[in-house]
Amino acid sequence: MADLVTLDEAKCFLRVDHSDDDAMIAMMITAASDAVTDVATGWDGEGDVPDRMKLAVLARVGLLYDKMSLEGGKGELGMLTPLRTLEV
Repeated sequence: MADLVTLDEAKCFLRVDHSDDDAMIAMMITAASDAVTDVATGWDGEGDVPDRMKLAVLARVGLLYDKMSLEGGKGELGMLTPLRTLEV
């Protein structure tokens, strides 16, 4: 799935006016977009991205960028759970 917001949209939201962190912000956008689409399964990816999904991505990117880390157990689980395989 494609990123739900652009780098320019995220930088505007973050109030970042330099390019020093562009690669990191782009990675955060991709991870946040994946996490949001894992939850918002009712959107088929067609047409414009709903504003609430864009805002969810921007909120997650904002938290990641602000802290520049995830507090163990509080952020990474939601991103990694869809990639987990359970053996029974």
